[in-house]
Amino acid sequence: MNKIKEIFKIIFIFLIITLICPKFVYAASSSSIEGVNLTSPGSFIFLDIKISSDETIDGVKADFTYERTVLEFISIENKESWKLTNKIDNKEGPITLEFNRENGLTGGTTVATLKFKVKEDAAKTEALLKLNSTTVTQEDDTINTIPESSKNIAIKSTDNSLSDLKLNGKTLTNFSPKTYSYSIQVDANTTTASIDAILNNSTASFVEKFGSRSVPLDYGENVIEVKVMSASLVEKTYIININRLDNRGTNNNLTKIILNSDKVKINFDKMVTEYNIMTHKLTKLDVEATAEDIKAKVKIDKPESLVIGENIVKITVTSEDGKDKTYTIKINNVDYDIDTSIKKIEISGYDGNLEFDPNVLDYEIIYKEKYKNELVILKPKLSSQDEDVRFDEALFEKTSANIESGTVVQMRVYALDRSAESIYTITFIKDNRINFFFILGAVILVVLIIIFIYMFVNLMKEKNNKKKKEADLEKTKRLKKVNLE
Repeated sequence: MNKIKEIFKIIFIFLIITLICPKFVYAASSSSIEGVNLTSPGSFIFLDIKISSDETIDGVKADFTYERTVLEFISIENKESWKLTNKIDNKEGPITLEFNRENGLTGGTTVATLKFKVKEDAAKTEALLKLNSTTVTQEDDTINTIPESSKNIAIKSTDNSLSDLKLNGKTLTNFSPKTYSYSIQVDANTTTASIDAILNNSTASFVEKFGSRSVPLDYGENVIEVKVMSASLVEKTYIININRLDNRGTNNNLTKIILNSDKVKINFDKMVTEYNIMTHKLTKLDVEATAEDIKAKVKIDKPESLVIGENIVKITVTSEDGKDKTYTIKINNVDYDIDTSIKKIEISGYDGNLEFDPNVLDYEIIYKEKYKNELVILKPKLSSQDEDVRFDEALFEKTSANIESGTVVQMRVYALDRSAESIYTITFIKDNRINFFFILGAVILVVLIIIFIYMFVNLMKEKNNKKKKEADLEKTKRLKKVNLE
């Protein structure tokens, strides 16, 4: 009996509370947060708050909790005639939302849409959202408490760093995930760089063809890039500058160029790369070129046969380290006769008359002894104005340096291609001929001297005879005087 009394007592108390207080009924109601499940830092997301109930809903009150270290609240937009009646405080704690509607709504309804921005420096890789809400029915003031709903939004990682970066099996010196540029020097024998890159975050990935790999190294500077893409599609590049020492030769000079076995002359200088020469009716050209460095390569590009006019010859010298130098020879091949004659010859200190004829090559100069230290041949003037007609100054200076009897001075005029050449010679002979008048004068002078001497001797004899006679006479007189006494 006591147990029955206790049961009736509990039922009575429940009925009293039901009659006095507003009704709290757990009706068949539910709430949800709908929107994206995956997003990236810096992105905007929109979340719909939805309420479903079997009864007519006139009001909704909810506490919305979100990850403030990940999401930044932007705005709220009411839906389907729901009106916002509260002031949202977004400083701390949950957002308290309260809505009402003049005409109640049965079934499912989207109460509002909330706009958030995912922070660039989001500290977490996910955001947990919670909604605790109640609904109110105005007719009987029934308050329905809706079970808590939640949503988890995954945040794509912005981590695009490396935890390790190795070159040929060894971690780069002073490597740091936040250091993105490295400079390394390797010896000349290192031909390959093996790159081993380790991701710091498993959700990150390498950009295609920019991850761990083996890269052939050229001599000198090599730039290798490792590109990491975060899950949020943010790219970061690590740069490795590798300087492979280059001990190869750099010499790409020529020592000489020989044309047609040196018959076609070229005034070669290894520092001069362009030449212009003239040839005369030349049909074939042989070119020899020698590099200073035996490890350098020489390539000769020349026409198979020469044409009248311009012909181009290119000689490319490639040094051991692959650098090119090109020597260019422009050949002007003419079809007219080349004039290699001398226009005029002048001899300083010579008072004779040199009857010069450009068509006569050999001359003889007979000079007097008194002119031997004064004879100087001036550089002759050429008949042709062509640049490729040359005067052999070395030969001229050598043969005319010291003119004496028997000296043969040579003056050579030639075309660079040796198609024409003229050699003029001047032979110097001292004048040893006997002068008749000089000899006659000398003979007369000798005769006069002899006559003078003869007359002088006779005069002296006569004078001496006279003195002797006078002495004899004086002696005779003294003898007679003595005899008389």
